[in-house]
Amino acid sequence: MLNESKVSVIIPVYNSEKFLRNSLESVLNQTYFDIEIICVDDGSTDNSGEILKEFSDKIRVITKENQGLASALNAGIDAMNGRWFKWFSPDDVLYPKAIETLVNTAKNLKDNTIIYSNWDIIDKSGKKLRSFKESNYNNLNSFDFNVRLLDGQLINVNTTLIPSSLFPKLLMNKDIDPVLIDYDFFLNAGLNYDVNFHLVDKILLKYRVHSNQFSHKNIAKSIKNISILREEILSKLKLEDINSYKNGLTKHQKQKPISKKSMDMGLKLVTSLLPQKVSDNLLIFYLNKIRSTR
Repeated sequence: MLNESKVSVIIPVYNSEKFLRNSLESVLNQTYFDIEIICVDDGSTDNSGEILKEFSDKIRVITKENQGLASALNAGIDAMNGRWFKWFSPDDVLYPKAIETLVNTAKNLKDNTIIYSNWDIIDKSGKKLRSFKESNYNNLNSFDFNVRLLDGQLINVNTTLIPSSLFPKLLMNKDIDPVLIDYDFFLNAGLNYDVNFHLVDKILLKYRVHSNQFSHKNIAKSIKNISILREEILSKLKLEDINSYKNGLTKHQKQKPISKKSMDMGLKLVTSLLPQKVSDNLLIFYLNKIRSTR
């Protein structure tokens, strides 16, 4: 039975020893106290398991064989008891009032609302590189927000607070590119389950970028898979809705300023023409630039 005030923080862990303590401590030091922390050790071969044992009196640990990110997340979701689900990376750091701020916002919105926030970007040593402010689409209707979501990822999943009522009808898809699991979830939620999205216009997270980051590997391949994913999600809709969204997306893309169109074109060229090792480094730059101008 769900606890009506509890937040379930699910942390998928795989060979995360370098930043794991820092991430766990940031969750444990939240000003919001009704939190359960569930760490899913997905077959780590480094010291992650030993670090989790150090916190065993304060967290729940699920240990399983390595089956990938989606499997780890779903194992945590199956075990959670909270009214809200928070996916959190073992690389990142929450500011102390992050969960309190998200919950206070959630209480004043419809229960089918996914909440997300702005974030700071830090390097491997924790030094702040810059802040990232998401575009505020809170006044858009659901259709227009979903059109922008179809155009590309809008949300840093580690900033989100997600109502547990969405599960188990919505789970993480184990059959797609792991880098796109969160985007697949958001598209499904918005287009197929009428979920709303709401930005908390505050910086609540330190998002860490580093060379071993999973989302910074094979980016070119992941970007090529986005169009496939988009078509799969749309295919679940009625034909008239598919046409409406495709027309809306075309219109939205045509109305973009020249600067944004140029960035989109550059992204396509980098993806299609350059070797993967070179293109992945350039794509990190391009994706940050494109997201910051959405």
